[in-house]
Amino acid sequence: MKLRISEQVKEDLIDLWEYIAVHDELAADRYLDSVFERAGELCIHPEIGRPRPEVHTKVRSLLCRNHLIFYRIRTETIEVLRILHGSMDLPNQDYEEE
Repeated sequence: MKLRISEQVKEDLIDLWEYIAVHDELAADRYLDSVFERAGELCIHPEIGRPRPEVHTKVRSLLCRNHLIFYRIRTETIEVLRILHGSMDLPNQDYEEE
């Protein structure tokens, strides 16, 4: 399976990098590397994450450090919808693609 990253995820990643980079750019790079590595596991094991019906139908999440990777399994693709900190008000975030 292939990963498809939404535009919102790109914004989430930029925000995440900028937040960490204020203190340490190298740490920000390493954190994003770990997010990409974890997301890559979905290509091999798409159902590794848990279902999140309280967030949205057919959406699953996979924990990566303090963040959750929200995604949807399609026929031949994994659509990564959001990358959000676990302390956020998750049910009230936007998970739809534009």
